[in-house]
Amino acid sequence: MMTTLDFHINPEGNEIFKIIVSVIAGCLFGIEREIRGKFAGFRTIGLICLGATVFTICSYLLGVTDNRDRIAANIITGVGFIGAGVIFRNNASISGITTAATVWVAAALGMLIGINQYVLACLCLGMGLFILYALDFLQIWIDDRFQHRAYHITLSDMAEREFVLAAMKENDLKINTTKLTRIQSEVVMDVIITGRRKSLEHFNGWLLQQPTVISFSW
Repeated sequence: MMTTLDFHINPEGNEIFKIIVSVIAGCLFGIEREIRGKFAGFRTIGLICLGATVFTICSYLLGVTDNRDRIAANIITGVGFIGAGVIFRNNASISGITTAATVWVAAALGMLIGINQYVLACLCLGMGLFILYALDFLQIWIDDRFQHRAYHITLSDMAEREFVLAAMKENDLKINTTKLTRIQSEVVMDVIITGRRKSLEHFNGWLLQQPTVISFSW
C-alpha cells in the first residue's frame, strides 16, 4: 500500500538570520575559487548566494500565495547569464566551467537558506566543498594520465610528417584528429593527441631536437 507524504515548507521568518547565514555560506563556498585566482572569487560567490536568498525572501514578502516559484525560476535564469560570463574559450580549450557551476550551486544554496532549509543548505555546502577540494586530487591524477593537447607543428618537408607520427606512437600517444595544410614550401600539421603528461613532455623534447621542425605550439 503506497502512501503520499506531503511536506509543507513554511519559508517565512528569520529573514535577518537568513541573510547573515547566506553571506557566510557563500563566502566559504567561494574561497576555493579565490585561492585559484578565478574571476569569480569569494566576494562574487558570496554576493550571488546573498542575492538568491534575498530574492527568495522577496517571493513570499510580496504576499503572493500562488506561483511563488516564479521568482525562484528567474533566479536560475539570471544566474545562468552570470555563469555564461565566466566561461572562456581559448582555441581548443575551455576554461571557467567549474566556476560557472560554483555560481550555479551558490544560487541554489542561497535559495535553500531563503526557505529555512538549513540542513539541506549545510549538506549542499559540505558536498560542494568536498567536490572542490577533496576531488581535486583525483582530477589531478586523471589529468596527468589523460592529457589532451592540440599541436600546431610546422615542417619543412612533407616527408617529415611520417617521422612525427612515428614519434607520437613511440611515446604511446593517441592521435585523435589530424589536419594537414601546405603553405608554400612548408607543411603545417594540426593534430590533437592524448597521453600521459610525461610522454607529452618527452615528445616536446623530441620536436625541439628536430632540425626539420620549423616551429610548434600547443
